[in-house]
Amino acid sequence: MEKRRILLIDDSEITLQMEKAVLEERGYDVRGASTLMEFERLLGEFHPHLILTDIHMPEATGADICRTLKNEYNTQDIPIVLFSSLGDEELEKLAGQVGADGYLSKSHGLEALGEKVDELVESIIW
Repeated sequence: MEKRRILLIDDSEITLQMEKAVLEERGYDVRGASTLMEFERLLGEFHPHLILTDIHMPEATGADICRTLKNEYNTQDIPIVLFSSLGDEELEKLAGQVGADGYLSKSHGLEALGEKVDELVESIIW
């Protein structure tokens, strides 16, 4: 069975590596980007099943990225999850406003990341 591909975007290299390690342990094929340019390059060559984007990015917010991808024909069907240190209520509202398929608060900790992504993957994609 093909591994599910997840594309992470987070401007913190350290956080990105920790998130990537957690998801790889759960059997996902994960690529990470810390810049918008790197994200766009990976998006074209990696063809992710799911995009997990941080909200607070220096070049564009995760909300902006989500809006753009959901309006593009070739990326509109890729599920996008907003991932941020914002609280659940605020994230839920933002996800609804930008058309994200889900949201996940970093306040739950890295331990919960794999479990939450598994749940989201089951409910959103497969």
